[in-house]
Amino acid sequence: MKKDKSFKSCLAGFIKQIKPYSGFIFVSFIVVIFAVSSVPSIPTLKIKAGNSVIRLDYFFHFCEYGLLTFFALLSLSDNDLKLKFNKLLIVLALLLAIAFLDELHQKIVPGRTYNIKDFISNSSGVISGLIISSILFRHIRKKQVL
Repeated sequence: MKKDKSFKSCLAGFIKQIKPYSGFIFVSFIVVIFAVSSVPSIPTLKIKAGNSVIRLDYFFHFCEYGLLTFFALLSLSDNDLKLKFNKLLIVLALLLAIAFLDELHQKIVPGRTYNIKDFISNSSGVISGLIISSILFRHIRKKQVL
């Protein structure tokens, strides 16, 4: 007999499977971010839309820091995906500091500069990741899928 799995239960199962590795993924993600930031003169990806130019790097910064936040929260949550408020604040402060240091680090890399818009994109990703992850974790807990 075939089991019908909902998206929610599949997602909860996936989260449960990657939770033991989330700390490693989190640290690896930070290493990759700083490694890429150390590469001189990375070309900026852009899309031209009529008379406007849309820079994709801001979107990438937003997504990478959103995912980084997800893995940080997952690694610090208990088995029921519960997080205390002080841990949320610690993650927020830590990741905003990492985002700032990442941009500051680029000042010393030839061909790179500190870009406040990158920092804003990073920070927006952190805050959005914190909100989305918290809602996702709470939703999975309420349905007791884990």
